[in-house]
Amino acid sequence: MHIDIIFGILLTLNRRRQVTAKYLANKYDVSVRTIYRYISILDSNSIPITTKKGKNGGIILNNCVQLNNLFFTAAEKVALLNMTHTITSMSLRNSIQTKLLNM
Repeated sequence: MHIDIIFGILLTLNRRRQVTAKYLANKYDVSVRTIYRYISILDSNSIPITTKKGKNGGIILNNCVQLNNLFFTAAEKVALLNMTHTITSMSLRNSIQTKLLNM
């Protein structure tokens, strides 16, 4: 189990509200079956996610859910981005900066 992928799925759903399992599988380079396992994990932890079959179906995060408490203020983001300059690994630094900018 990769908690970073599960958290990424949750953030993606928070942003887009509805996506397909295929979209998530391509985004995180895992199988559709793995995506459904991760959705099951989120569901078992009381995250209100539903799945809908059909043409307009997908994985849906309940509209009443607000994940704003997980996000940083603009000032906090700037501080975190500034701190990434101390990371010596360029690939790790770029990865962290990209994730912070996408939040």
